[in-house]
Amino acid sequence: MLNKVLIEDIIERKDVIFIDVRSPIEYEEDHIPGAYNLPIFTNSEREEIGYIYKQVDKDKAKELGLKYASDKLYDYFIKLKKLCSNDKKIAVYCYRGGMRSNSIAQVLSIMGLEVYLVIGGYKSYRKYVINWLNEYNKDLELIVLHGYTGVAKTKILNILKKKGYPVLNLEQMAQNSGSVFGSISFDNKSCSQKSFESELYKILRDEKSKYYFTESESKRIGKVIMPQFLFAKLINGRHILLNTNINNRIETALEDYIKEDKKNDDRLIFAICKLKNALGKKVVLEFIDRIKNKDYEYVIKELMEKYYDPLYNYSIDKIEQYDKIIMYNKIEEAIEELKAFTNNLGLRGDM
Repeated sequence: MLNKVLIEDIIERKDVIFIDVRSPIEYEEDHIPGAYNLPIFTNSEREEIGYIYKQVDKDKAKELGLKYASDKLYDYFIKLKKLCSNDKKIAVYCYRGGMRSNSIAQVLSIMGLEVYLVIGGYKSYRKYVINWLNEYNKDLELIVLHGYTGVAKTKILNILKKKGYPVLNLEQMAQNSGSVFGSISFDNKSCSQKSFESELYKILRDEKSKYYFTESESKRIGKVIMPQFLFAKLINGRHILLNTNINNRIETALEDYIKEDKKNDDRLIFAICKLKNALGKKVVLEFIDRIKNKDYEYVIKELMEKYYDPLYNYSIDKIEQYDKIIMYNKIEEAIEELKAFTNNLGLRGDM
């Protein structure tokens, strides 16, 4: 049985599994949270069909599309039948809710599966997310962590999340830590604006927390721009300054950025070269030589003290008065102080 539904009527249902029939490259850019990608066409097949449709003959393009799709139908049906085995229902979508999703949904319905067809496809979902975020006016409070490079802000966020505290790890969501070394810790992966906003929507929708721990960021994080409402919440949040000794900071940077292989060294050197104007050619050449000789600690310490700390002083000094300053030797000390901070605000009982 085939039912056509609006995205807003089905997006929060727990008994529905979304099936994205678009090509892998479309799916990777963004998709409905939790959706499975079962593409009718591979990336190359989609490109070929699109070229024939626009440049050669529309009917020939449709015939080729039918051939590619029919070759996959049996495997498609078997996979979806397994997904439906726990009383789950299938919701199929493509880009606009057009031929790709319609054809698959019709076949699955004929084969006896209960299928929903998302009207408007991914495009309607994208519009829904934009509207949802624009209208989000919840009394949300952000607890914003500040501090120099290496004070383990991201590590602390990860520990808090494991302990069940609500966290918005904006760098993780954007797949970039915002500096010239930003993509190294994420293996040069990038995040689209669309997928960032989908992840933000999912977290805020599912967790429904009245507060989140997060890290101080500029409005742009790598290739992603933070939605205005979230940036305003960040600026007006509770601000906590973290600090620790230089040895701890160096150790954290080593964990975040150093993987002892040739490929990682090449990435470090490439990033260092971007700082030639700021550091000077002589310093950059010395750093490159040190990296090649695996003297990472020296490079990290010099970068922290002579480049990053002066930069961070500006952003740290922009906060007139911090709600709390934490100086720690062991990271567990910082975690306990942050837990106590939320308890004192009445945001959460101790865990």
